[in-house]
Amino acid sequence: MSDPKGCACRHIERAKAPACDDLSGQVLQILRLQIQSQILPQRRGWQRGLRLASALWGAEKGPQVFAAIAAMLDEMGRARQSIFRISNPDCPGCAATMTAHETLIVQCFRLLQSGAQDKAKRCAFLLCEANPCAVFLAMTERLVTLVPAASSEPR
Repeated sequence: MSDPKGCACRHIERAKAPACDDLSGQVLQILRLQIQSQILPQRRGWQRGLRLASALWGAEKGPQVFAAIAAMLDEMGRARQSIFRISNPDCPGCAATMTAHETLIVQCFRLLQSGAQDKAKRCAFLLCEANPCAVFLAMTERLVTLVPAASSEPR
C-alpha cells in the first residue's frame, strides 16, 4: 500500500531510530530532510530542516548546525559511489526506523561523541565504501563539537 507522502511503507525489520529528543535523533531528522530535498524538492525538506535546527538550537546556532550537517553529507556524498538510503521522514512508520546507511552515520556520530576515534574511523570507512573518508570524518567531528555548544546555549 502506498502512502500519500510518497512512501511504499514496507516496514521491514530495521534498527529503531533514536528518539527525537536524542541528539543523534535530531541530527538524523535534519539529515533526512536535507536528503529528501534533493530527491523531492517540492517537499522543501531543506527549509523544514533549517526551521527544525533553528527551533532546536536557536536562530544563531541552528543555521550553523544545519550547515555542518550539510557539509558532512556533502563530503560523504563525494566519497560514496552508491546511493545513501534514508527512511522517509514524512512517514511515521518509516521515520521510526533506520536504514543500514543511517545506522552507520548515527553510529559514527555517537562514536565521535564518546571519543572512540578509532572505531569512528572504521565506521566512516564502511560508510564511505572503503574510499578516502578523512574529510567526511573531519566534518562529522566539526558537527559533534558544534552541537553540544549549540544545545547548551539559550534559544
